[in-house]
Amino acid sequence: MAQDAQQPQSANPGDYRIKVTSDLVLTNVVVRDKQGNLVRGLTQDDFTVLEDGKPQRLSSFDFENVDALVTAGVAGPTVTGAAAPTKIIGTQEPVKKEELRNHRLIVLFFDFGGMEPDDIDRAVSAAQRYVDKQMAPADLVAVVSLASSMRVDQDFTNDKSRLATVLRGYTSGEGQGFQTGDTGSAEGTPDTGGSFVADDSEYNQFNTDRKLQAVQAIAKSLAKIDQKKSIIYFSNGVSRSGIENQVQLRAAVNTAVQANVALYTLDVRGLQAFAAGGEAQNASLRGRAAYSGQSVLDQFNSNADSQETLTTLAGDTGGKAFLDSNDLSGIFTTVQRDTSAYYVLGYRSTNTEMSGKFRRVKVVVNRPGLKLEYRNGYYGPKDYTLQ
Repeated sequence: MAQDAQQPQSANPGDYRIKVTSDLVLTNVVVRDKQGNLVRGLTQDDFTVLEDGKPQRLSSFDFENVDALVTAGVAGPTVTGAAAPTKIIGTQEPVKKEELRNHRLIVLFFDFGGMEPDDIDRAVSAAQRYVDKQMAPADLVAVVSLASSMRVDQDFTNDKSRLATVLRGYTSGEGQGFQTGDTGSAEGTPDTGGSFVADDSEYNQFNTDRKLQAVQAIAKSLAKIDQKKSIIYFSNGVSRSGIENQVQLRAAVNTAVQANVALYTLDVRGLQAFAAGGEAQNASLRGRAAYSGQSVLDQFNSNADSQETLTTLAGDTGGKAFLDSNDLSGIFTTVQRDTSAYYVLGYRSTNTEMSGKFRRVKVVVNRPGLKLEYRNGYYGPKDYTLQ
């Protein structure tokens, strides 16, 4: 959803002031037949869009056919960093949209904050295999990392050698200094000889907000492109401190939805086995938790809590979450499949309320026997300013 506002200034105090606000809502629709095959050739007249049950008039219609470029085997334009005519992430320069048409735009976002060395190696290896074996001619890929700061290590390109060079530059030290700690009671935590365990709740709240702000910043920079963009988020989980991080989570999701960005989240920890006495590299646990089974239950709960945010980011933006699996290649296949051929429907909402409430979107195709895949709604704009 994109929002445009125009406010002409009054020449005299007695003149009328006209304020026009319009919301362009973009919805990606994948159409399949009963056999699961993609359906092409539909027109704007074949679709009906309802928002909260009210029909909307389509103001834009487009069909992105990435498969056509793949079938033709054409490499297309190479968009690479500062040498490219177009930079997308982190710049306000206008985008040459024709260069991006019928391309698949993918951001590989590595959240190194708190990752163990094995997690970093696993995430980077999965990305390298994708670039070497799965990356299609139509794929334009950017690489962003977050450790002590967020960096755009490579803007969109289909140059495999350039991407491979960037990925080889990542080492196990990237996650240094941002490990999320336990909070609260010392019961069930490793005994390191200290007299107490500090409550790191405020630090963890800041760290989580920082991760979500990074997601929001990437999505915002992609808003200038109409077609669907995909962020593959490599993470070892994002733990929220109760409801304290809820505002930033909702802001990140809303920005992604408005920018037509889908998040595909990947828990790089893979399938985990929790030992009753804790990990072998840690000290023995305090208290009776190791003997009552409470420590294993705590580990399961902590793991589930850290995955809940990944599930929310993916589900609310139209992507998918990949959890508890040692096969990390499936996420790349899913992104390519979901963005191989789709329709982009745009309409200006007839709802003028600025309450920030959730608006349900329903898309209907006027042909029988077809199945649609699309995001089921978005949060409308909000403006609580008193006039």
